[in-house]
Order: sequence, then structure tokens, then C-alpha cells
Amino acid sequence: MATIPLPNSGTGPLRLRFVMQSDPFTGREGIAIDDIHVYDSVYSIYGGVTMGAPVTQTVNGGTSWVDFVTSGRLVASLLPNNQNLGSTGVRAYINTGVVRNNNNQYYHDRNITIKPTNINLADSVTVRFYFLDTETENLINAFGCGLCTKPSMAYELGVTKYSSADDNLENGTLADDATGTWLYLPSANVTKVPFLDGYYAEFKVKDFSEFWLNDGGFDKLHSLPVELSGFTAVKKPNDDVLVEWTTSNESKVERYEIEVAKGYNSYQRNNFIKIGDVSSLNNPGEQHYQFNDLEKNKSGIRYYRLKIVNVNGTFSFSAVKPVIFDNDIEWQVYPNPSAGVFNLIYQLNENEKMTVKLYDVNGKLVKIYTPPVSGFVQKLSIDIQSSRYASGLYLIEAAAGEKKHLFRVFKQ
Repeated sequence: MATIPLPNSGTGPLRLRFVMQSDPFTGREGIAIDDIHVYDSVYSIYGGVTMGAPVTQTVNGGTSWVDFVTSGRLVASLLPNNQNLGSTGVRAYINTGVVRNNNNQYYHDRNITIKPTNINLADSVTVRFYFLDTETENLINAFGCGLCTKPSMAYELGVTKYSSADDNLENGTLADDATGTWLYLPSANVTKVPFLDGYYAEFKVKDFSEFWLNDGGFDKLHSLPVELSGFTAVKKPNDDVLVEWTTSNESKVERYEIEVAKGYNSYQRNNFIKIGDVSSLNNPGEQHYQFNDLEKNKSGIRYYRLKIVNVNGTFSFSAVKPVIFDNDIEWQVYPNPSAGVFNLIYQLNENEKMTVKLYDVNGKLVKIYTPPVSGFVQKLSIDIQSSRYASGLYLIEAAAGEKKHLFRVFKQ
């Protein structure tokens, strides 16, 4: 994201240049310039503490944006699309402590509530939810929860929406949201637009609620309060796969369907097929479930997930867990030669132990790494740019169990 103040009119044509850097493996990577916005910067984005009270505007239909501003700074904007919302209050809640997480997802330091007088709308309203780049950087750099997902950039953010018949529960906190309705708007359904020193997330809704920004978990489809507290898929003898999961708060779940995508291409196309199901116990407290995939002659990589089907017909998905039988990908190092940074592309089953050693031309061990293993395609950067590492030939040895890969690389 880049925001650039443009010169005043009358200075002649402007020329913009875009530069990109790519790696040779990641699928569908590239560059496309199709999201340029030119706008008047009348208001900045609200950057204060949690608001003591909502800012209120009357929204009586029409097709013009209504800005909710406090102290000359934007909190949100609504495009009513000819809907009469009446007196409407918007309030921002700002987290100033460590980045929060809930059920294996980090979520943004800013969340908002929008509460109109008229709640029975015939059509949707468009919302702009403003947030700062500094808050987003806090989210991207969050640490401390090893299993928690987070976005790598603002454009991966979706919106979690919570609505309750009890208006008092729409109060900017997750802690008391035990009843009501949850909805997740995936990143693809939320437009993110660079704006001054931050962004706005633009989306459509028909009713109003609490709103949070999060990435949707491992499969990018989950609101913050998910049902699963644990989910694994582990290869067993004879290439069987044991799928296990632990749940809490499952009183409205009917069944769990086990789905699998056979191969990386199927996973990329979201081509999952059902291979079994398990009925929900719907008992209070923590529950444990398991399923065995006994299909013979498995090959390549299988990607497992759960489809959680509720009694009312709605459903959500778990994280995706890969299990490797044969590598779909070629382990490789690039660029080679290089000025001193070599990237190792690898893939191993989740939690396998891996050691990467770097030797100089004399066989001396100069670096050692024990990178994390997620089951997905990963990249490890080996950095010997410092002048204390001489130019010349090096050997990279990557070992995990019985697997061993050797790469000769040259530092220029």
C-alpha cells in the first residue's frame, strides 16, 4: 500500500512507476495495477482511544455517503442506498494492549459498532470501516500464540459480524457474545482501499452489529468464535490417516463432515469431497471426536478439513490440515548464485522435525536452522550477506527423518 499526495493541478502529466520482486515457486504470483484511488483528503482517520460515546448522524435514505466524524476524524461512513436508518450511532473501540486473539485467530486492534434506529431494512447498506496502518502492522507482527492465524497484509482481512436481539450485548467486546448471530464476510467480499495513513474496509450488510477485522482462520472462512478448540490429521501405519478434533459450545451442531482435497491442484481449486461424517454429541463441555481415513493406495498430498453443519442448515469449515504421502513439489533453492540470501522451498508433514545446515567450501558448519513445519509449502531464507561470510561455494543440507536434500550454492 502506498499513499502519495499529488501536486496541485496545472503541473502537467504525472508518471507512476511500479517495481515488483517475485519468487519462482508460488502459484499465481504476479503484479496487476488495478486499484488506484484519487480522492480529496477532507478528514483524517480517527486515531484516539476508545470512544466514550457514539457519534450520531441521521441517515434518511438517499444515495450519498454519510460520514461519521469525531474531532474532524473519520470513524465510519454509510451509503444508505435509499434505506431510511433514522438516527444512527457509530462507535470505535481501540485496543492499546497486546494484539488480541480468539480461538486461534489474531484480530485487529480496532472494532466498531453501528446502531441505527430502524433495523428492518428492505435492502443492504454499504459500510466503510476506517482503520490505521499502524494498527494493521501490529496485527501482522503479532506473536505469542503459535497456532493463531493472522494476515500478511491488510488486503487479507475479512469482517466478523455479530448481531443480538439484546442491544446491550453489541458493546464492542467478544466476552459476552454467547447468544446471537455470527457471520463472516471473507476477504474477497470486503474491498480494502488505501486511505491517507490507513485504509477503509468496504462491505454491504442488511442489519447492524459489532464488527471486527480478522483473516478468517486457516481456511479464511471463520468468524472469531469458532466451535473447534483442536483439529489434527496424522498419518498412521499402512498410510491410514487419523482425523481428530475437540469441540466446545456445540449445542447447535448436527454433524461433522470430513472432507479431503486430493493433491495441491484440487486444494487450490477448493475441490474438496466428503469421505465420511460423525454425528454431534451436543453435550455440554469439551467433546472429543475422531475419524479414520482407511482408503488404500493414497498418494501425493491430501488436504483434510471438517464441514461443521448446524441444526438450522448453516455450516462453517475448520482449518485445513495437509498430510504428505509423496511430495507434490520439488524442493529447491533460489536464487543461485546470489549476493548472499538463498531461499529454500520445502514441504513436510505438520510438526515433523527439520534441520537445515550450511557448510562452507572447507566443510565447516557455519549456520544451522530448525524451521517450523506446517504441512504447507514453506520458504526458509538463509542469509549470509555479511562480509564475515566469504564469497564462494557453500553446501546446504536439509534433513527431516529419512529425507535429505543437498544443494550447492554460490555467494557472489
